[in-house]
Amino acid sequence: MAVGCSFIQVVSNDTPTKSNIVFVTVTPEPSLTLSEGKRFKETITPEATSARPYFADANELGQVMVLEYHRISYPEDRYQRTPDNFRNDLQRLYDQGYYPVNFIDVVNGLPNVPPGKKPIVLTFDDSDISQFRMLPDNTIDADSAVGIMMNFHYQYGDDWPPHATFFVLGNDVQDNIAIFGQPEWAKAKLQFLVDVGMEIGSHTVNHTDLSVATAERIEWELAVSKHVIETLVPDYTVKTLSVPYGGFPFTLDFLKAGNWGGYNYSYAGNVAAWGGPSVSPFDPTFERYKVSRLEISSTWMDHWLTYFEQNPQEYYISDGDPNRLTAPRLEIAAEN
Repeated sequence: MAVGCSFIQVVSNDTPTKSNIVFVTVTPEPSLTLSEGKRFKETITPEATSARPYFADANELGQVMVLEYHRISYPEDRYQRTPDNFRNDLQRLYDQGYYPVNFIDVVNGLPNVPPGKKPIVLTFDDSDISQFRMLPDNTIDADSAVGIMMNFHYQYGDDWPPHATFFVLGNDVQDNIAIFGQPEWAKAKLQFLVDVGMEIGSHTVNHTDLSVATAERIEWELAVSKHVIETLVPDYTVKTLSVPYGGFPFTLDFLKAGNWGGYNYSYAGNVAAWGGPSVSPFDPTFERYKVSRLEISSTWMDHWLTYFEQNPQEYYISDGDPNRLTAPRLEIAAEN
């Protein structure tokens, strides 16, 4: 949950109107950190009411889709989306009012989503070359994921910013794993992603199933992968990860922080490999180290886009104010 959020209390069960919503602004100290699973609780008083405008249909307790892609190539397969289908995905999302954010934004409470927009997260696992391919003339392949997303951004501007999260494998010299398949371009590609506003996360070094790895191997994978990325991209901090195969270690504490060989690591959040749409980051059941994703296929894209089009009240819709949480029905529990 993001620091500096506000809560609303609806004093009737009707659709929210200016007369039945009371706003409370919570302004914590800049250095404030939150314990896991905690939420602010405030006593509402008339003096605390905010007169700032709000988006009437906002629902920041709605679900959020975190989409899971792998390869962008032909033919269409379980772990492979064709370039044309990926372009169609983006167009459908844009046409239905979605707005791309990075995964870390979900962990931080979605502070920068415009009013009326529905946040969507595009994630890519495995750092396959089809996600970011350079051509012989030193241009980005327009059929790679990055090429498609950048062209889509150029078409729609700020209405579709170039936001996505790439969970890359560590480029460990001993195992000769190349980031995005072109070792000579690894550093430049990662720097490009950061410069345009995308997020880079860890997918371990060797795509290791952490559910069957030793404690030492888990910490090696998480510490070294983070170190490799941050060495290639100076001044960038890797904050999130995706555990391969959806294989969680026997305790989530491994994902939060640790060290190996003098390399310390800490992660703010992790995505699962399954689960469907995620609950809102403000939902009490939100688990930042086990955020569910939607594995992309035509069937599941059709299903969920149709579902939320028919049930718009169930999806997260931003009120545009990072200092306030707005939902049709929200009761604030009293402190025990």
